[in-house]
Amino acid sequence: MLLLPFRTVIEWVDDPAASVDVYYGRGEEAAHRATLGVVLRDETVSWFTRQHAPFPPHRDVHIGTQQVPVCFNAGGRWDFDPVASTLFLLSGWQEVVVRTRDQHGRFPYSASFQAHVNAPRIPIVDWIRQLFSEALRAAGKPLEKRTFGDNSWAFCATHDVDYDRKWRLGIRKRELIDRALLNQAGESIPRRVERARRAIGSFFSANDPFRTALMRIEEELEARRARGTFFYKAAAHGFRDVDYPLEDAFLQSRLRRQLHVGHEAGLHPSYHSFAHPVRLAQEKRRLETAAHTPVSSYRAHYLRHDHPASIHHLESAGFTLDSTLGWAQRAGYRFGTCLPFPLFDPVTDQESAVWEVPLLVMESALFNRLHLSTEEALEETRTMMDTCRALGGVFTGLWHTTLWDESDYPGWGAHFEGALDHAHEHGARMDTLSAVLESWS
Repeated sequence: MLLLPFRTVIEWVDDPAASVDVYYGRGEEAAHRATLGVVLRDETVSWFTRQHAPFPPHRDVHIGTQQVPVCFNAGGRWDFDPVASTLFLLSGWQEVVVRTRDQHGRFPYSASFQAHVNAPRIPIVDWIRQLFSEALRAAGKPLEKRTFGDNSWAFCATHDVDYDRKWRLGIRKRELIDRALLNQAGESIPRRVERARRAIGSFFSANDPFRTALMRIEEELEARRARGTFFYKAAAHGFRDVDYPLEDAFLQSRLRRQLHVGHEAGLHPSYHSFAHPVRLAQEKRRLETAAHTPVSSYRAHYLRHDHPASIHHLESAGFTLDSTLGWAQRAGYRFGTCLPFPLFDPVTDQESAVWEVPLLVMESALFNRLHLSTEEALEETRTMMDTCRALGGVFTGLWHTTLWDESDYPGWGAHFEGALDHAHEHGARMDTLSAVLESWS
């Protein structure tokens, strides 16, 4: 995994007396003979074996101008262990050992190692990879980075279609009675009048803001020669799901057009289905029937993921790509990377056939959880995009079909457009999740 971002072939050597480029193990002499040797400490093995300490021993190191928290003591080239640090983060070890969960069963940012060291915006694994490759290069063993076709970094615009329309019975009741009449939101009279006016007008208008947004998202992407991934729901099994028919004429027209021009359709399962592989497979088949194409990409509703059980549910249902693993509470690098990686079960010590393209930014986290202004949200997003560009990574953002509904989601559309412009101006490959993963070579 340390060498995954590079065009290199790894040849394993079992002979402890052999001369090798990279050594990792308990032999001090073997580490000294290697071009780059790291000595594994007994206390590191013991830490993983105990499986109860929430966070490993750690310190900060400087990699260029970046201060990076790294884990575990080691001997040899460095005084920290790059292999164990990578294992800890990329395997999701902390999500197995730390059982803190929020009201939706999610591993929260507040319980993470990244929160513990106050480093949500640092892709720790990728910076360790950078240091690792620089050390090999300095020793005359240069590594060439993998690219996304002709592009050194990538941008994936993804869109969860939670609703097929805004103006449903429950929303009209909320706007007319709860907010306009009863003023449950504590708003001014002009604001309440405007809410009532819009709700009443929706009875007489054929245009719905969420449907308009779905079409405009396509237009904004294609204006910049970009393609996106749209995650559709195929069932509803609880009050947190909004049921909509994939056979609806409007949705059928969108699906046909999106797939025709090169966008991707993925599954956004019902709220409880993330833990039910049979139901996941049923919803997958229903979406495939509606879209008339195989579906391989997945993102859980509410970003619900139970590590590592969810990996096996995805495999069982037939998915090969996931983009769930970001934080619902803020932007950041939940598994320490902005690059694709195969999901791993640290309990059974098995690598999965499902690849993760990690989610880095969700607009609702910036606006609703962190309460950022539009410009602040854009600045946060551009900063993370620049990090991905510098490290040759993938920036994956999530924007819902609530964009440009300025009455309830002010600035969200401008945030999306600003992110697209930044990616386009800085030479990203702007493509679907599947196409980006396939192009990485």
